[in-house]
Amino acid sequence: MAVAAIALVSCARQGPAGSNLKTEDLYAAGPTVGDVRTLLGDQNWWQGPPSFEVRPLDAASIADTEKFSVAQRFIRLGTAEEFLVRYTMYDKVTSATNVMSALKDAYGASTPLQKVGDDTLYLSGSGAGGAPYISRTVVRLGQVMVHITWSRKDGPPTVQQLQKIAAKVIEGLKKVVDGKVKVKPPKADPKLLPNPGLDITYLGSAQQPIEAWVVMTHSALPGTLVDALHQLGINEFAYGDYALNNDTHMEVRTALFTFPSPAAATQWVTVFGPGKPDANGIDWAYIPVAGSVEGAGEYHYYLASGSHGAMMVCAPTIDGEAASRACEAPMERVAIAWGLALTG
Repeated sequence: MAVAAIALVSCARQGPAGSNLKTEDLYAAGPTVGDVRTLLGDQNWWQGPPSFEVRPLDAASIADTEKFSVAQRFIRLGTAEEFLVRYTMYDKVTSATNVMSALKDAYGASTPLQKVGDDTLYLSGSGAGGAPYISRTVVRLGQVMVHITWSRKDGPPTVQQLQKIAAKVIEGLKKVVDGKVKVKPPKADPKLLPNPGLDITYLGSAQQPIEAWVVMTHSALPGTLVDALHQLGINEFAYGDYALNNDTHMEVRTALFTFPSPAAATQWVTVFGPGKPDANGIDWAYIPVAGSVEGAGEYHYYLASGSHGAMMVCAPTIDGEAASRACEAPMERVAIAWGLALTG
C-alpha cells in the first residue's frame, strides 16, 4: 500500500505513568460500539471480539520493548468498511517515543495543527477491495501507542475527522491511565472456557454481545443469525482468546453459548457447522476468507455438549493470510477435552 504522510506533531511531555496497566485496562479504554456509531455516523457498525495480544502470541515477530497489545475491530454491515483500534503498551516512555521517531523518519511527516496526545501521525493510503480508502492515525500517550485504522468506501476522511476520532479514543485511554475508569469489562467464567492444556495458552477473556460472534463467523447474513439467537433468549456469549502453542503466529478464539436445551445446542451445530461431524462429533472445516494470500482462510470448529454449543476459530494473527495446518490436530484435541469438561 502506498502511504503518504499528512501530518505529524510531537511534544516533550513525558506522559502518564502507565507501567501498571494490564490488558483489561486497555480493553476498558477502547471505544464502545455506540461511540463508533456516533463517530462514524452509521448505526450499522458492529463490534467483533477483542484480541489480547500477549506473549507467546506472535512472540517471534514483536519487539522486546512491547509488553502487550489489545485490539478491537468493528465492521460496517453492507459494506467492506472496517475500523480497528490497537493499543500497544511499551516497557517505558522512551521505547514508545523511539517507535514514533522511527515512523517520522520513515514518512517524513510535517507538523499538523490537529494535535492529539503527546505525539500524533496522520497517514492516508489506498488499497484494494470494497473499502480502498485507508487512513491510519498513530498517537502516543506516555508509553502507550494507539493505532487507529479506518477503511472507507466513499473517499478519504479529512484530517479534522481523524482528529475527532483520535480525540475520542485517547479520551478513554486517559481515563484509564488516570484511574478514572473503575469498572472493567467482565471476564468470561473460567468454567465455560477450554480446559488448560498443552495445546493452547490463555491470553484473555470477556463476555461479548452476540453480534461479536456473528463477526467471528464472517457470515453473509449477520442480521438473520442475530435474530435467530435472540429468539432463543441468547444475547451474549463467553469469549476466550488463546495462542496456539505449536505455531504462535496462530490465534485461537473461542465462543461458548448456553442454550435452553441440549436439542437446541445440537441444532445450532447442525445449522451453523461448516462441514459434517467427524468420528469425535466435531464439525469443522477450513473457511476461505478474503485476503492478500492465495488460499487465505481460517479453521472453524463446532461442537455441542449438553445444553452448551461451542465454537473455535484458529486463524493467523495477520488478516488475509492462510491459517497453518498446525491448527488441525491441536484444535481437535482441545475440542474433545472442552466437550468432556462441559458435560461434567
